[in-house]
Amino acid sequence: MRRLFASLLIAALAFPVHAEDVDPDSLRLARLVVESSGLARSFHGLTEAMRQDMSRVATTRPDLATDLNAALADIQPDFDAQADAMTAKAAALYAQKLSRRELADCAVFFAGASGKAYVAAQPALMGDLGAAVTDWRRAASVTLMTRLREKLRAKGKDF
Repeated sequence: MRRLFASLLIAALAFPVHAEDVDPDSLRLARLVVESSGLARSFHGLTEAMRQDMSRVATTRPDLATDLNAALADIQPDFDAQADAMTAKAAALYAQKLSRRELADCAVFFAGASGKAYVAAQPALMGDLGAAVTDWRRAASVTLMTRLREKLRAKGKDF
């Protein structure tokens, strides 16, 4: 699931988006949507995963453990800044793709009971959905490849 999310982030970062290209009210609403939808939480989760990956070096280099953990604590604001920068980038993307009215509607949804329930359920749903998509992709690939081979065999082609 992290790989899928990381791929989506890389794709989002591939396109230049400038906050100044969108109206400030739309950008403010978009940031509210990014934060209230749980997306900003995901960015913080990714930077936390990066920090944990970096701290694992201590398992193979115990001599670095104390200094490594101290350095990681010192640069925690940098991890937070990276997540905040991605939150701003996501808000700019949302503000470019959705109208102010659509953003306001999303903000109202996420502020309500159903939106909050959606956000609370999201982590578990993403885990379940990731596994379901993996299983589906494998099964669909086999089914479709079998079907393709049948079609080609019917034309006298071996594939």
